[in-house]
Amino acid sequence: MTRRRLYFLVLFLGLAGQVWIFYSYKKLEKQQEAFNTCIFKRVTGIPCPSCGTVHSIISILHGELRKAINYNPLGFGGLLLVAIVPYWILADLARGRESFYNFYFKVNKLLKRKWVLFSVLFLIFLVWIYKLLGFFNLI
Repeated sequence: MTRRRLYFLVLFLGLAGQVWIFYSYKKLEKQQEAFNTCIFKRVTGIPCPSCGTVHSIISILHGELRKAINYNPLGFGGLLLVAIVPYWILADLARGRESFYNFYFKVNKLLKRKWVLFSVLFLIFLVWIYKLLGFFNLI
């Protein structure tokens, strides 16, 4: 993938994520439920591994860390991604550097190691089990 395409895609997704969090924040502030976009949950009736991430991020922004963990522990990483990555890309573009591009390829190379990929997938699986236990009121 070219640097230009990667930067455009990630910048667009990061900014879209920020808009979605802001929209959801305003909806929850008015005691309205945000629109549920999870196709997996709509079809199966059970949450996917990333369900609750936006609620988790909003809880983090309110300083409610325990609540954030209950919604989805992946919210901490999600907040870092949407809060840092778009500005990192903009800084690269302003300075004419490629630090994010280089970082992306280092992470990509790291994830090609099977033990790293399986470790990440296993952690996501554990989060999903945690979510399911909460969903079925087992914890």
